[in-house]
Amino acid sequence: MKYCIFLLMIVAAGCGSATGSQQNTDSTALNADSLASADARARAEAFLQLFPSVNPNDLAVESPQTDSNGVMKGMVGKWLDSSMVKFLPDNWAEGEIGVPGELYGGYFAVGKFSMGDYEMLLLRAPGEYQSSRIQLLAWHKPTARVKDHIMLADEWGDAGDAQQTYSWLHPDGKELEVRMAVLTSYQDPEDTVGRSESSTDYAIFRFRNDAFDTTGMKQRRNEAFFRAKFKDSYQVPDSIYVEYHPNSNSDSHE
Repeated sequence: MKYCIFLLMIVAAGCGSATGSQQNTDSTALNADSLASADARARAEAFLQLFPSVNPNDLAVESPQTDSNGVMKGMVGKWLDSSMVKFLPDNWAEGEIGVPGELYGGYFAVGKFSMGDYEMLLLRAPGEYQSSRIQLLAWHKPTARVKDHIMLADEWGDAGDAQQTYSWLHPDGKELEVRMAVLTSYQDPEDTVGRSESSTDYAIFRFRNDAFDTTGMKQRRNEAFFRAKFKDSYQVPDSIYVEYHPNSNSDSHE
């Protein structure tokens, strides 16, 4: 009988030891997950801190310009290194991260503003030939990731073709209206007269229900708004006109 009791005590002790070991393992795993989660939150917060706060009300968004001294001005932003580029959408190539101090390649934090569960991030990103595009990213705070994004501004030119995109932001509670103008022009490099063709398209769309709604982009809305912004250079949407060089002797615009 004493022998049986001794065996039972050993078995009981062994079971208790196994249970304690399992609890310790579970506790270690939970602590590791907690530390990993805390580290991820810290890195996400560091990413957001690179973006300075801006006032989005009627904010004009356009590509930065380079002056005669080669100094870039406007929405230049702060360079993002490879550790920060990882927070950008998955399909954005990390090969475009650029190098420190170089303003003509890579991604740059321009500004941010809050809107409900989102931090709306303004980011300068690679364009056709340099980092000329201004992107708007919807950063979902509860999940710490970019839910959607859209290009607000860009500027490029090549062999007579040129295009400029401008936007203005108008937040309304948990929604955001973006008013965009796209100016396209073409001039034949071999045309010594200096004629050019140009057209303009105006777009209105909104960020709502966690995404950018572009279903109404081609609708003509708020024409007075665009007329006020462009003044004498305003064009009727999709119109094409011919502009002559000042030295041209032609009296017609045929």
